[in-house]
Amino acid sequence: MKALALIAFLIPASVIAADDANLLKPTNKTESWNFEQHEGGKGEMKAVDDAIVFTTTEVDGTNWHVQVYQLDLDLKEGAQYVVSFEAKAEKPQSARLEASIGQEDWHGIGLSEELFLTKDYKKQEFTFRASGVAEKKNRIGFMLGDNKGVVSVKNMTLKAK
Repeated sequence: MKALALIAFLIPASVIAADDANLLKPTNKTESWNFEQHEGGKGEMKAVDDAIVFTTTEVDGTNWHVQVYQLDLDLKEGAQYVVSFEAKAEKPQSARLEASIGQEDWHGIGLSEELFLTKDYKKQEFTFRASGVAEKKNRIGFMLGDNKGVVSVKNMTLKAK
């Protein structure tokens, strides 16, 4: 036990905290998110208690026409990351979790997951290796334009593995 305490004493807290640091802004703050509506896709977002709530009101057959992202993430090429959150929908529906660069050509960087949401919060967790990143110009979020409806997300984290 003394050896463990000595090891903890010798490792700076900043090193320990850095490995466990959440790279995302607070989930339940509207200013943490960039909500985009393109062409026929329409919707809105609001913070409710500890969650962010996205409502898609119009769809046009293209999922990215309603999308929401946290921007300007400084992900490292080849590094592994774990994203986790709890999500639910007003009625059963799908959504897509994506990580991509936040500039032209908007290509994916190793995370693209189809989510199947129900009326109850369910923990989601995915590990991915970042590939094709742009320096301080990466983003992670959701494509919501496949379905009209309400999606709630809380406790979202992105951490280096």
